[in-house]
Amino acid sequence: MGDLGLAAKIEHEGEKRRTVCGTPNYIAPEVLDSTIGHSFAVDIWAFGVIIFAMLFGRPPYETPEVKLTYKRIQ
Repeated sequence: MGDLGLAAKIEHEGEKRRTVCGTPNYIAPEVLDSTIGHSFAVDIWAFGVIIFAMLFGRPPYETPEVKLTYKRIQ
């Protein structure tokens, strides 16, 4: 359930990353908006998506096209 290939260490409280990366169905809205930055909250979002997928058999915003999935997430 984990993919740490894109993991980044947060050095201090309040630090935010601005890279847009992640598995499309599990990416948080703040990751897609690289102007605001993101931190630990995106992990909580992804965990919620995992729980949804376990309950319903599919991610909540899944579509056949990545761009449309991103639009639904935002």
